[in-house]
Amino acid sequence: MADEKKSMIFIDASNLLGGWWTYCKGNGFISIDNKTNRQILSKKIDYQKLISEIAKNTDFIRGYFYNSVDEPVDSKKQGFFDKLRSLEVTIVTKKLRHKIVKCKHCQKEDFNVPYQKGVDVALVTEFMSLATEKAYEIGIVVSGDNDFVDAINYVKSKGIKVWVASFANCLGEDAMRAVDKVIQLDKLINNICMA
Repeated sequence: MADEKKSMIFIDASNLLGGWWTYCKGNGFISIDNKTNRQILSKKIDYQKLISEIAKNTDFIRGYFYNSVDEPVDSKKQGFFDKLRSLEVTIVTKKLRHKIVKCKHCQKEDFNVPYQKGVDVALVTEFMSLATEKAYEIGIVVSGDNDFVDAINYVKSKGIKVWVASFANCLGEDAMRAVDKVIQLDKLINNICMA
């Protein structure tokens, strides 16, 4: 519709997936793989449905998905990224880093603890620069991270509405207060999961 405002979505993969795992654990959507003894999710996010739901009643222009990855990217993750690209989502990745961590109790060192670097900065940079260019009228940040509050306030100062979509377990109070609208993903589970 001509009167719908242009929207862009900025997905912080780590925050979204961390919230999703916590939600699933708390609601019994986790099972154990008998072969590997690893936890697996019995429900999965359908990103096409997620985008449709959170950009409802807007003119969705483009999405951005920010993630850390091991290099080279394996074929399964590459397939997932290709699916997102087909939904008008740009993939922005940073190399997953690893560090040495020493246990406080036993002093044993773990040499392969992964962590991400640069992902939040990439999201904020794009979010703010596209706002400065007036590329969108509604910015939807899929993350409840309080670290984004300054960027949210900057974008709002440009006359742009900012919404946040997040699971309650990772929605910071400062982020919640800063935005124009909160979309609680907990309440949309039946609308954003794969059938």
